[in-house]
Amino acid sequence: MSLLIFDEQINSDAAIEPLRSWATVRRLKDVRPREMIDDDRVPELLRRLNHPTFVTIDGGFWDREYRDKNYCILYIAISDDQQFKIPALLRQLFRLPEFKTKAARMGKVARIGSSRIEYMQASSETIYALNWPIPQRKR
Repeated sequence: MSLLIFDEQINSDAAIEPLRSWATVRRLKDVRPREMIDDDRVPELLRRLNHPTFVTIDGGFWDREYRDKNYCILYIAISDDQQFKIPALLRQLFRLPEFKTKAARMGKVARIGSSRIEYMQASSETIYALNWPIPQRKR
């Protein structure tokens, strides 16, 4: 699992703590303590890390300008009061071939919605779409 970096808007107790048992998780403010980090500086900071996946609920990151082969951005399109859903959404997302490995994720900027995933890649102008959520297997 690659390093997951969480935006400041994401609640630590609801979304981050449950992930610590299976992922390396850091908050953006821990990358540059004692600094105020504006959105336009996020790509610069992500490039300094070892191929991180940045998780945010800020729709401003769903933008072509943020595509970069050195990191992945996951914009989860949920409201503040739904942040408790983030760990389950990420587990499910990381089962998809397009997001399963660090190598598969790099260069992507994705929008994870309630019924669809859209993503852009650094090497393409196409917006790709996947049905969502993953259908549950019958046992």
